[in-house]
Amino acid sequence: MQQKRTGSRTLAGDAYEAIRQAIGAGDFKPGDRLRFADLQALCDMSVTPVREALARLTAEGFTVLDDHRGYSVAPLSLAELRDVTATRQLCEGEAVRLSVLNGDADWEARLVAAHHLMARIPQVRDDMPTAMREDWEARHATFHAALVSACGSPVLLEICEKLFSRADRYRRLSVSLSGGARDVAGEHRRLVELALARDAEGAASALREHYGLTAAALEGFFAV
Repeated sequence: MQQKRTGSRTLAGDAYEAIRQAIGAGDFKPGDRLRFADLQALCDMSVTPVREALARLTAEGFTVLDDHRGYSVAPLSLAELRDVTATRQLCEGEAVRLSVLNGDADWEARLVAAHHLMARIPQVRDDMPTAMREDWEARHATFHAALVSACGSPVLLEICEKLFSRADRYRRLSVSLSGGARDVAGEHRRLVELALARDAEGAASALREHYGLTAAALEGFFAV
C-alpha cells in the first residue's frame, strides 16, 4: 500500500478526502457502518491514516463513533438541515457582502472565471438525472469559494468552507428530489450579476435565498 506523502498533503488528508467524497456521492449511506477493511481498500492505505481521517470526519459531523458499533455515516436530519442552512445564511451572507464591498478587479476576474467554468457543463449526470456530476460539483465549490474570497477574514473563510462541506449531502439530496424544477443556473447567474453591480446587500440576500431554496426542497422529505 502507498505510504508516501503526496506533496504537502498527508496520507490522512488524502484518506479524509476520499472517504468524504464517497459519503457525499452516496457510496456510503446515512447510518451505514464504516468498516476499516472497506475504507483501507477505498484509500489504498494502512489503518493508521484511515483512523486519523475518521477522527477528523467525526469532529466535522460527517461520521459518528459508537463504542459498540464503531464508526458509521452520520444520519441526515431536519434539525441539522435547518441549523446548517441558518448558519450558512448568516456567515456566508456576511462573507459575500464584505467581498462585494472590498473585492478588487482580480476578485471580479476569479468570480467570472469560476462561474464561466461551472456554467459550461451540466449539473446532473446524463445517465442519472437525479445525481450530480462530480466535475460540476468541484466547479460549484470553486464558484462559491470565489464569491466570498474577498471578505478579508481568513477565519470567516474557513468557517464558510466547512459549512459548504457540511451541507454537501443535503445539497445532493435536494437535486434528487427537485429534479429540473429549480433554476439553479439562474440563481448562480443572479449572484454574479449582483456582485459585479456592487450590490452588497442584494448579493447577500440572493445568497441567503439560494440556500433557503435548497432547504425548502428537503422539508417535505423529512416531514414524511
